[in-house]
Amino acid sequence: MEQVSSSSVTGELLEQEAPPSTPGLDWSQLPADLLIRILGTLEIPDIFSSGVVCRSWHASYLEARRLGICSNNPGPCLVFSSSDRDPSVATLHSLTTGKDYYVTMPDPPFRTRYIVGSSHGWLITADERSNLLLVNPATQAQIAMPPPETIANVKIRCNGEGMLDGYDLFTMDMSSRDFDDEAEPIDLSWEEGRFYFYMRVVLSADPSSGNCTVMILHLLHNLLSFARVGATHWTWINVNELCWNYHDVLYNDDDRLFYAIRGNGDVHAINTNGPSPILRVVLDAKNSLINCAKYIVLSESGDLLQVWRYYHYVNNNKERRTRELVVYKVDLVEHKLVELKDIEGHALFIGFNSSFFLRVEDFPMLTTNSVYCTDDTVHYIYHSRFGFREVSAFHLENSSFTDLVPIGSRLNWPPPAWFRPSYSKESKVLCCVTS
Repeated sequence: MEQVSSSSVTGELLEQEAPPSTPGLDWSQLPADLLIRILGTLEIPDIFSSGVVCRSWHASYLEARRLGICSNNPGPCLVFSSSDRDPSVATLHSLTTGKDYYVTMPDPPFRTRYIVGSSHGWLITADERSNLLLVNPATQAQIAMPPPETIANVKIRCNGEGMLDGYDLFTMDMSSRDFDDEAEPIDLSWEEGRFYFYMRVVLSADPSSGNCTVMILHLLHNLLSFARVGATHWTWINVNELCWNYHDVLYNDDDRLFYAIRGNGDVHAINTNGPSPILRVVLDAKNSLINCAKYIVLSESGDLLQVWRYYHYVNNNKERRTRELVVYKVDLVEHKLVELKDIEGHALFIGFNSSFFLRVEDFPMLTTNSVYCTDDTVHYIYHSRFGFREVSAFHLENSSFTDLVPIGSRLNWPPPAWFRPSYSKESKVLCCVTS
């Protein structure tokens, strides 16, 4: 694939009106060094707005990006598509400012994509051919990952006339580490594949850094595979017979390991840094399968946490909502789970995004000891693509919910997801031509 430098963000990137002028003041004459220092204190969506005020401000905006001095603690946004905007435009609703910002994305159009993750300021999306595309809305950089037919249990299917017709998804035998010859493959269209191939997608680093590993959790049986940015195929993690039924994954920068949680609460540490993956059981939960979604999260202090999310249906079974959330600390000494009602002045964000904590003292518009949720149940989204999408906050102290963000023009496709904007230094950004 050809690689080219990322294009700069132009005035057309953000469809916001410039602020009204103040009589007697010429803000375009503000000294560039002072303006750059001011830009470094702003949220990235507000930097977008500043960059389209006038030519001199746009020049300072580009210089702030080049220097990499923009805020390294961006506030949370909800990213979604708006019915009153072009299909190529993504809406970023900032919980910090309460404003909506509009970003024109590179092809394919944003509304045709399936959002399957976000991390390090990048959105992780799958197109209508089920190709995985990493895109940074702030820089417009886009990176294509290896095609889905290089996943171990996926093959391209041909119809009776020999024409390429979609994907075959095979069951893997964990004993033989090979195809299960007794099970028929599932026939998937080009577009359906993305609901099976990307249950979770996690990045080890900013993809523009040149040293990023991407981990995918995929069907059938919730397997894990990984690939490095620039690789040509996915590598299946099949170290032993326990390598299945995963619910979520995180990456720990401190020890350069992935941590994955299984359906029964087991936690595995996975090392992908060598020639072959290495797996270590961190927690043997000794639980039977419990019917809830499970997330694995790393606290600011370095503790591993588990979040168990229980669902129920309401409004004549038309809406699937979270019924309860339980947060546990993983006690690695006693090898047990300890329930937490206090997450020490933080707010936690879960959904398709890589889960993250924010200090409420840094973002006082958030509610302390709360878990902010978006809808990430793949089978429900698949069967009800334009149906209800939950965006809510669960308050641990009293087990209550608050619905967030008025619906307005928000569409339910692509599924809304949490996102923290981030710039990459332009000298390091590479993107792959995917058109």
